[in-house]
Amino acid sequence: MLLSLLRAGDRTPMSIKHFADRWRRGTFPGLDAWLKAAPRTSLFSGCAGSGPSLLAADLYESSDKSVLLLAESGKRCEILAEECASLVGRDCAAVFPSRDAIPYNLKSPFGPTVEARFRALAGLMAGGRGIIVAPSVVLLQKVLLPKKFFNSIIRIRVGDELPQEALAGWLAENGFRRETMVDDVGSFAVRGDIFDIYPFMTDAPLRIEFFGDTIESIRLVDVFSQKSRARLQEAEIYPMAEFRFSEEQVKAALARMHAHARDKGMDTAGIRGLEHSWKTLSDHEGIEWFLHWFDSPSATLLDYLPADTVVVWHDAYNPARRLDEHVENYARHLERVADTMRPLVSPPEKLLVARTDAVKRLHASPVVFVNTEDLEPRPEFAHRCSMQEQPSFPGSLAPLCSDLQARHDQGFECRVLCESLGHAERMTDVLAEPCPFVAVEIATLERGFIDRENKALYYAENRIFNRPHRRPPSKKVRSGVPIQSFDALSPGDFVVHIDHGIGRFVGIERVQTMQVSRDCMVVEYQDAAKLYVPVEDFHKVQKYIGKDASPPVLSKLGSASWENLKRRTRTALQEMARELIELYAKRQYLDGIRFSEDSVWQKEFEDTFLYEETADQHAAIRDVKKDMEDKKPMDRLICGDVGFGKTEVALRAAFKAVSDGYQAAVLAPTTILVAQHYETFRERMAPFPANVGMLSRFLSPTEQRDVVQKLKTGAVDIVIGTHRLLSKDVAFRNLGLLVVDEEQRFGVRHKEKLKQYRYKVDVLSMTATPIPRTLHLSLVGARDLSIINTPPANRLPIETRVMQYHDQILKDAVANELERGGQVYVVDNRIAGLYRLKERIEILVPRASVAVAHGQMDEKELEAIMKAFVAGTFDVLVSTVIIENGLDIPNVNTIVVNRADAMGLSQLYQLRGRVGRSSEQAYAFLCTPPFKEVHPVSLKRLRALEQYTDLGSGFQIAMRDLEIRGAGNILGTRQHGFIAAVGFELYCRLLKEAVNEIKGAPEAAAPEVKVDIPLEAYLPPEYVSDPTARVSVYQQLSSAPSRETTDEIEAGLLDRFGPLPPQVSALLLLMRIKILARALGASMARIDTEGVMVLGFEGEEQRVADSIKGILGGADRQFQVIYGKPVLLKAPLSADAPGAQAAEMLSVLEGLWRAAAAAADPA
Repeated sequence: MLLSLLRAGDRTPMSIKHFADRWRRGTFPGLDAWLKAAPRTSLFSGCAGSGPSLLAADLYESSDKSVLLLAESGKRCEILAEECASLVGRDCAAVFPSRDAIPYNLKSPFGPTVEARFRALAGLMAGGRGIIVAPSVVLLQKVLLPKKFFNSIIRIRVGDELPQEALAGWLAENGFRRETMVDDVGSFAVRGDIFDIYPFMTDAPLRIEFFGDTIESIRLVDVFSQKSRARLQEAEIYPMAEFRFSEEQVKAALARMHAHARDKGMDTAGIRGLEHSWKTLSDHEGIEWFLHWFDSPSATLLDYLPADTVVVWHDAYNPARRLDEHVENYARHLERVADTMRPLVSPPEKLLVARTDAVKRLHASPVVFVNTEDLEPRPEFAHRCSMQEQPSFPGSLAPLCSDLQARHDQGFECRVLCESLGHAERMTDVLAEPCPFVAVEIATLERGFIDRENKALYYAENRIFNRPHRRPPSKKVRSGVPIQSFDALSPGDFVVHIDHGIGRFVGIERVQTMQVSRDCMVVEYQDAAKLYVPVEDFHKVQKYIGKDASPPVLSKLGSASWENLKRRTRTALQEMARELIELYAKRQYLDGIRFSEDSVWQKEFEDTFLYEETADQHAAIRDVKKDMEDKKPMDRLICGDVGFGKTEVALRAAFKAVSDGYQAAVLAPTTILVAQHYETFRERMAPFPANVGMLSRFLSPTEQRDVVQKLKTGAVDIVIGTHRLLSKDVAFRNLGLLVVDEEQRFGVRHKEKLKQYRYKVDVLSMTATPIPRTLHLSLVGARDLSIINTPPANRLPIETRVMQYHDQILKDAVANELERGGQVYVVDNRIAGLYRLKERIEILVPRASVAVAHGQMDEKELEAIMKAFVAGTFDVLVSTVIIENGLDIPNVNTIVVNRADAMGLSQLYQLRGRVGRSSEQAYAFLCTPPFKEVHPVSLKRLRALEQYTDLGSGFQIAMRDLEIRGAGNILGTRQHGFIAAVGFELYCRLLKEAVNEIKGAPEAAAPEVKVDIPLEAYLPPEYVSDPTARVSVYQQLSSAPSRETTDEIEAGLLDRFGPLPPQVSALLLLMRIKILARALGASMARIDTEGVMVLGFEGEEQRVADSIKGILGGADRQFQVIYGKPVLLKAPLSADAPGAQAAEMLSVLEGLWRAAAAAADPA
């Protein structure tokens, strides 16, 4: 069997031409004649499958012209662009998306949409040839004049002169938000002579350092660490929107609106709303819908293309009629605009280019129509291709092999096209025996075809099994918001001091001590008592994170209650850790089932999974198989969000059990989930002799008895069921594997029954709640965990909008989704509000059938509603957040969340994850009261969700309330109270101590060191202006474990804030002294008024004496030892000034540390 494989991921033009040249020899025989005739209009009909992409690529490579490939939907454009990129090279093909996904939604274009449009326009402005793929509506949409677009970009180079004030002004005028730290696209920060800017078209923020007004360096910045990571010589900064207007232009436009309203006697409420919005929001949200009020000449995409560009129009029957349909669509949507706004927005005739002008401009270029016969008028040139659509096959290899054999017998050359090296290797193995004549190649084609005239067929792998086409994201996924920005302390936050308990963070206050200035953290406790925490103890304070949003009770300073609470928590944790570890240890010595290594059948089964496993998924599968092939019973927990691939892990484990003659049971908490798993397992097991059954109360008693009997006899190999599987009458003939989905949702009695299974069979548990790394590390050696944090590749990002609630938003969201045949979630966490929302939707969209669901419903009623919604009986489900850990319903692709500002980020992330589970573009509308009523911090967090739209970004955002839920799910609800009592960070710390203690490996606590050296040591506000950033740096310094860490912090300060002031250098010096003193075992380090350095050592006198002897063994100066409590070690310093004395002391400590290390390890 021929296997034409490229290196993994290699899709360069040179590599792919091997395939492209082969079909070009005969598939489009009329192309040479077309090139010679150079007609203005042409028709290539019968161009089936991926023919349009192949034709566009052929035209591009056979001529010296650019190609504009037009299609009718954004989704189709993405597919065509990916196909073209695989044929001519990724740098030679780009998508130019429509600016308006939904006409007249009065929102500015989605950020990634603007970026994709800029990327295409910039490429065209650069003068290179390429293939631009666009929806045909862009022929009508206005864009900036090419010259104006070119001039809107700032181009910077190292050495250029650029006034800093001018740059800051340009950024503010062009939609950038000034922040204290750059953490998302469209933000910028200024610190002294350093500008951080996060523009479009870069994968990371830019850091521009000035000397005066001269650009000294340009660097890329890691968004998490905020450290520079690469130097650039030049960069381009694009505006954050296509249409930007100055404040004067906006005022003039508003004045025209007011004058128009007076002339027409109109209500001015809409104008006042715009006035308020555009004055308070720097991005001038939705201004693109009011263009006719601005004096702004415009162009279209065609004005950016070379004059001889070839236009290939896919499935266009009549250009003028098709463009008229677009105009009519805009007009229909205009009718949905609120009455107060409709007279103000630009009507289609002013918003769009005139249809006649668009057609005239179109026909100035050669136009090739594809796949149609009824052109009006008939084209100058016509050619009929002999291409036929590829058939699909019902999820089985047998029909495919029969089809291929029949085609081969008819003399067809047979080729199967796979998207990656791994897929091609699998396909090769699958077809090697039944169809050795088939060639398997790598090519990214969404739809294959049969070329009847040339006796050749090219089948695309995704169509073989009716699986959706995998296409890479149109942009590189950027890093998410830094974790620090969500865990950072702000005044008013609750904190936990490890020694004093829960208090409220007041702020940072400068205090005078020993005639020098120091910063202290001020924490308020019960009765307004205040604790001043010095910088060196900042590591003892963490932000309080409980199990829910309810505020904690403040501790009382000086009382024993906090220590008692810690002791009770520690005791409970030791009990839990002992139980976990005893179970863990007992399983090490039990003889369970040792499953055999993977069989040929196992490989064949896994080959039917025609997706690329993510790295985490692959690791989880490897862990599970290793556990199953071991003699001890498996008890592994797989953690990962819905859609991250946990079910595939379970499928492979179940098949492995069945292959060895054992039965497998899958336990799920609801009948709906059971039905969903049942369909998945049944479909995947269909080609193999594995019988799948289902057991839940939705079956009749007779059907249930039948399944129970078959489980006893072994007639059912895999059973999917609810807790009905745990009933006394259920017995298995030979159970080998139990898969438990969302175990935390089962009751205590059911969990006790499950615990019994853990000693008998292999148990694989799954949860959709992410598990925090801190908790994972705390449980090492107590629970086997596999974490799938990698999202599935190539899923479309969810277009997320943060909007002030209005009925029109709800109406448009529901109506637009119903128009494309989909369903909608509408979420409000107040049960009383659900029925009002239902009534509102029924009034706004009368055709919508609406159901309500919430957790206080009878379980059977709730499940019946959910089942009906899954079946498509209802168009809209109005519910509370009970859907956040819900089902995988591909037809639901719009979600509206009311009062999103009142929900946690975790809930919003989970809710948004309920949509976007298919190849359709998904939308999430996060609605709030008027922005002026929403806390700025809440709004910023919502904006983060709006910016980071890719599945899995929740793990980057690191939302802690979600992690707390994960802790409860693993450790059990009885631990929730302790998490709330002491806070999550301290809880994890105590848990880790308990686990290590039970394992017999307790960690020795490092001594706390009090540093008393009279230096002005702090972070001046003029150096680090943001209070939150100052606290963060102090905490990093306070908890730094080594000199290397302080060096990294120093480098970060230099990078982010510039040269260090003396106070910051002194602060670093004190922290380094503290670290070395701690390493030597000292509990105190000071310089007295006589210029003598003093180290203090606590503990039993003889032990301390031995320790000091070891320290002084290689010392190069005289020390005085004074015994007492503490034992003091003294040495005079030669320097006079306090700073020089501290530097000398550091040098002495370094010498002592080196000498002690050498004595401990003579080798």
